[in-house]
Amino acid sequence: MLSKINHNRPTRVLDLACGTGLVIFALARSADSRSLLVGLDPSSSMLRSASRRKRAIRARCSLELVQAVGEFMPFRNGSFEYETVGLALRNFGDKLAMFVEAYRTLIDSGWFLSVDFVLPDKPLTKGLYLFHIFNVLPNLGRLVSSSWRRTLTYLARSIQLSQPPEETAKMLLGCGFRHTFFDKVTLGIVAVLGGQKWSEMDPKLSISNDAKSSLELGGS
Repeated sequence: MLSKINHNRPTRVLDLACGTGLVIFALARSADSRSLLVGLDPSSSMLRSASRRKRAIRARCSLELVQAVGEFMPFRNGSFEYETVGLALRNFGDKLAMFVEAYRTLIDSGWFLSVDFVLPDKPLTKGLYLFHIFNVLPNLGRLVSSSWRRTLTYLARSIQLSQPPEETAKMLLGCGFRHTFFDKVTLGIVAVLGGQKWSEMDPKLSISNDAKSSLELGGS
């Protein structure tokens, strides 16, 4: 997902459900020094962890953390050029509301991008994967602590109930996004997807070439 963001110019990026900052701090390593990166998450404990990491890495660009939910963002219309969700899209209680807010807060021609765990299509791979996430991972987590076991069990259930990426791409289309795409990678257990806020194409804002090659659903 990160490779799809154009870092050749200063940009404003919002990372939704940023958690402890996995995505936003990875972005900070390659962002232009004049860029603005904002991490948004509803959890104060997650943001405290992200704040500690922020002090440790000393990012060269502006980096801010905001406590809020993606379904009701405290930002003006057209605030960001890219909005990302890393390994958390399946956890949104109302994805439609979040997509509407993403569309509102993106600039014209801005991109929404997500990477998340999904169920693979092939029956054999799917069966092995479900066995692994429901049996192997929670038992390994139990060796660490009971809380880790509960966390990994929740992860397995959320993946099992996750929406197929093709349906998510159609939701983006329904919210006004165009050039929507999805691409399953890593034996089909991870999906990268996204869409562009529709407007007359802005030549200054683009998605990198590797993303263009993965287009699956085209808007008009």
